[in-house]
Amino acid sequence: MSFELTVLGTSSATPTLDRHPSAQFLIFGEHFMLIDCGEGAQVQLMRYGLKSYRIDKIFISHLHPDHFLGLPGLISSLSLKGRKEPLHIFCPKGLREILEVQFLYGEVHLNFTLEYHILESNKEQLIFEGSNLKIFSFPLQHRVPCWGFLFKEVKFPYKIKKELSPGTKPPFEVYPLFRQGKDFTDEKGKTWYFKDYTLANDPPLSYAYITDTLYLPELAESLANYNIDLLYHESTFLSDLQEKALITHHSTAKEAAQFAVLSHAKKLIIGHFSSRYGDLNTLLEEARLIFPETYLGLEGEKFIA
Repeated sequence: MSFELTVLGTSSATPTLDRHPSAQFLIFGEHFMLIDCGEGAQVQLMRYGLKSYRIDKIFISHLHPDHFLGLPGLISSLSLKGRKEPLHIFCPKGLREILEVQFLYGEVHLNFTLEYHILESNKEQLIFEGSNLKIFSFPLQHRVPCWGFLFKEVKFPYKIKKELSPGTKPPFEVYPLFRQGKDFTDEKGKTWYFKDYTLANDPPLSYAYITDTLYLPELAESLANYNIDLLYHESTFLSDLQEKALITHHSTAKEAAQFAVLSHAKKLIIGHFSSRYGDLNTLLEEARLIFPETYLGLEGEKFIA
């Protein structure tokens, strides 16, 4: 199983003719997720052939308009298309009230329920746990309360060997124990040892989303324990505008690369580019001087982890 990420929006607060505000579409198995939902997100979903009706979870990092203004229209469209299934929204306090006022005065009557999960913790928090996926939130440092997200595969530490001799196969019901690294003794007193039937599994995959924030090296170091395969980190400015980045609580491309190094990420995607930059290769070059496995988060680009 893998994470499949499609970039929908890669601009900062001010969009350009070819760059939309923040939004990403993430698929992992049966989980179809939207991360932030700037203006035009639903049009971008259609443009890249993505199935908006499959979305079951939406994650809103903070309440600056360029990260959520596309949400009322998307929700309304899903209702008009006949959606019945609940939609889970992980978001800061206040978004529910914003949407309810919009729907009240716009006379929008939804066919499905919105299940809100409010982000309030000032430390790392497990916000979703499924059979094959865990999702964590963690606070960032921006001008308003803001959170990043970590999507981590759930995987047994061991996998069953593909080739087993017919006469040595254990009872099928003990395989789950073997995958957990546990031996089994049957009712006749025979012990079946998991090491005889298993191999070490591959490390679980993970994707980390770090949006609007000051550079946080201590967060990067804490994420190093999660074996990050794919990291998105906002890169609003080049380092010659370091002072502006500090004032606006944003990061530079250089800092995003430093974050990738400290977090031991395998691949870095940069985005949330200021509209002042027409040529994004300058940001890419700045980051690659420190972290060569850096890529531009261009709209429509797919990344697999």
